[in-house]
Amino acid sequence: MIQEHLWHGLPVYTMRNENLAVSLCPSLGNNLYRVWDEAKQREVLRVPDSPEALKKAPGHYGTPVMLPPNRIRHGVFHYNGKEYRLEVNTPNGHHIHGFLRHHPWQVTSFEENGDTAKITSVFSTADFPDIMRQYPHDLRIEMTYELKGASLNQTVTIQNRSESAAPVGFGLHTWFLLDGEPERWTLRLPVSNVWELDGDNIPTGRLLPLGRYEPIASGMNLRGQDMDTVFQVSGRPNVAVLAKDGYEIRYSTSDPYKQWVIYTQGVANELICLEPYTWVTNAPNLNLDPEITGLRAIEPGGALKLEVGLQIIHS
Repeated sequence: MIQEHLWHGLPVYTMRNENLAVSLCPSLGNNLYRVWDEAKQREVLRVPDSPEALKKAPGHYGTPVMLPPNRIRHGVFHYNGKEYRLEVNTPNGHHIHGFLRHHPWQVTSFEENGDTAKITSVFSTADFPDIMRQYPHDLRIEMTYELKGASLNQTVTIQNRSESAAPVGFGLHTWFLLDGEPERWTLRLPVSNVWELDGDNIPTGRLLPLGRYEPIASGMNLRGQDMDTVFQVSGRPNVAVLAKDGYEIRYSTSDPYKQWVIYTQGVANELICLEPYTWVTNAPNLNLDPEITGLRAIEPGGALKLEVGLQIIHS
């Protein structure tokens, strides 16, 4: 079932079945701000109290969409001889998390077909002068959420309608709840290395061994973990697994996602962010092989397709 309704006066869409209810707010960054687990009667994500809370802090609830993800040092990078100057929006003088979180998307279709429900939204950078000043490429971004059973899939297609190659890094900043019980949760990630970060949480360019994160390959307990950590994906399938007492949240990505950032907002307690990125923080400014950083561009007339899946399993 798909329902269009008002959330404190703001139009939103909710897809619901016997397993999950998921709510999307197109006008505030197309944020999928709620996933309700019907079987366990629990919120899966950090849900804002109101649209005003989401508007004030669009990166702190639900599933913020980021292009580019994380930080760009001093908001400046160069690609193919062109200089890009993004808005400086951190206290220490960098750019963070891109320009999609603050702008409205347009729902173009929603449909129900048997046990499957879909919502598709679109966004065009050319519609917003503030974006074009920072990033002069006409991108059309189409995002489809599909709910079937206990699985929610996101498909994003980014089309470059400009006349030059567009450097593109894309990511999500998904806020999962730990219910104040981090000691009961484990996190499993298929990663091989940690990016060394400087004092501004920007990669230095060095990839380090996992060190104290070695247990993450088989499942690392989250008690006492204080993470704002950038990992390099090591293999496929690329699936992050949050697990507690037979309850699993599986967050999977398609091949272009080469990095994970894991953020606990201090010592893990109520929250953990699982952040899949196509390029590493500050990728255009790292003098490394694009195969390592994930740096890529979409050629004129070309497109990039990205997929992320969320599945909840009860044993």
